[in-house]
Amino acid sequence: MKKKIIFDEDQIIVHIPNAVSNLNVKIIYVFPNPYQLIVKDVTFSSSKFYEINTVDIRKVNYFSLKKRGLKQINNLVNVDRDYFIKNTKNIEYMSIDLKKVSKLLKSRKIENKELKLAAYTYYYVSNTLNYSSNYSLYLSNKLGYSESYIKNLTKDIFKHKYLIKNTSGTSGGILSKKTIKLLNSQKFQQIL
Repeated sequence: MKKKIIFDEDQIIVHIPNAVSNLNVKIIYVFPNPYQLIVKDVTFSSSKFYEINTVDIRKVNYFSLKKRGLKQINNLVNVDRDYFIKNTKNIEYMSIDLKKVSKLLKSRKIENKELKLAAYTYYYVSNTLNYSSNYSLYLSNKLGYSESYIKNLTKDIFKHKYLIKNTSGTSGGILSKKTIKLLNSQKFQQIL
């Protein structure tokens, strides 16, 4: 696994050989903040021929490639966290236990609305690759809230700038400085 993941200064390069028939894929991830990784660049190269065929490119599912690369990085973090920290100098990535955040949100015992929105934002962003088509329904089932309440929470995190939209048409975004400050706060660490 470590051979497919290369750490280069402030980016992580994931090589996926034969990701799609005869296509090798190189995905470059960067940290927009200590808690997230996003795709900066995707490169295709032919493993069989000198030229890339357009038919092969049409077979590419960008979402699944992005998810696959991120899953490899997350598996590395889970297996050898020290190696990851040594190479990235990032101790915050995947440091907040998602199960604890989920349990906290399910308990409905967070009285501080800012902390609740920060916790929901972290959970929302951490699960963006785990859904199929209806993300609100997925989160509703996971957290035990109604779908309309989840939609309202999601509107609130964008409205109050806990999450900054990265690109239109996709769920997710970039955690704002406000959210990161709350996640790093002692109050948040105490309620976990």
